[in-house]
Amino acid sequence: MTKKMKMPFDQKLEQKVVGSKMKISKNFVYYIIAPLVILLAGIILMCTVGFNLGTDFTGGSTFKIYVNNDNAIENATKYDLDNDKDYKVVYDKIETILSKNGLKIVSYRTSTMDISEYRVLSGQAIEVIYQNRAEGDDIISENESIRNQLLTEFNYDNYDKAISNFDKRIGRSAFNYSMEILAGIVVGLALVIIYMLIRKYRGLTLMMIMQIALDLLLLLALLLICRSVVNLSIGIAFITSFVISIINSFIFLDKIKYGCKTGKFENMSNNDAADLTVKELFVKRSLAYIIIAVMTILFIAISVSGVREIAISILLVLVSTYYTSNFIMPALWSVIYKPKKDNAKSKKIN
Repeated sequence: MTKKMKMPFDQKLEQKVVGSKMKISKNFVYYIIAPLVILLAGIILMCTVGFNLGTDFTGGSTFKIYVNNDNAIENATKYDLDNDKDYKVVYDKIETILSKNGLKIVSYRTSTMDISEYRVLSGQAIEVIYQNRAEGDDIISENESIRNQLLTEFNYDNYDKAISNFDKRIGRSAFNYSMEILAGIVVGLALVIIYMLIRKYRGLTLMMIMQIALDLLLLLALLLICRSVVNLSIGIAFITSFVISIINSFIFLDKIKYGCKTGKFENMSNNDAADLTVKELFVKRSLAYIIIAVMTILFIAISVSGVREIAISILLVLVSTYYTSNFIMPALWSVIYKPKKDNAKSKKIN
């Protein structure tokens, strides 16, 4: 007797999903509630507190502090940044001072300092960037207060050169940057529309535009709700959302087109055809999203603020595009798609 081949787990799961009685398109009213609530919350936050802008837009201050590894300052503690324990101690001291003043470290990295008064040449130092709470002329007073507190904390009261002057970083216009991103998306969308017209997807261009717009708006709303730090790197998230929306749309449309050509959807309503297509794509799409999400979470765990900010925004992109591609797109297609009957009375994408 021949042994029966076991079906892989993903195929078993796919069969269960396809065979389920889940009605996605017909229950569109229920599935659209979550996006509408998120968008409403985003609008409220936009009109009240706005985005949590980072130093790329608001500006900030930066300074260097000598850690006395050369023992040039006898009364102060000597720290070796190559030693993990010393590195953490220095970080904790600086972080504590800033936290007491309601400030937060944006960037923290090792550097060097030349202090001729203390005969220090390329001495170990830490370079810190933080976001000011004060505005205008009050920033100078805030920075001077932080500087004095750090001098005392590191026993540098008589060695003020051990901490560099505080430099103010000028932020970029958030409005101008958003217009640049919007212009790029519009150009990209125009190219996609031209491609769709060439592929004879004329009647479904509106569906893709609505899908892309919804994903981008949900990303904006989630950024507001989660209070994620918005810096120049946010452009990567919008481009990612744009690209994933396009990919999801084309995968869905190609699957639908193939089903129409083979006659699989004959005598099926638009709702049933859309639901069957999404259920057939559900398992593979979910596995792909899970793999990307796990990798993104690993990057979030990295203690580098720039990488963490990008990873968090990408995770929000995954959440929004996954939901809309599975629970919103089928209903959009079923409403917008108008089948034409050919001689064999089969559906044909227009």
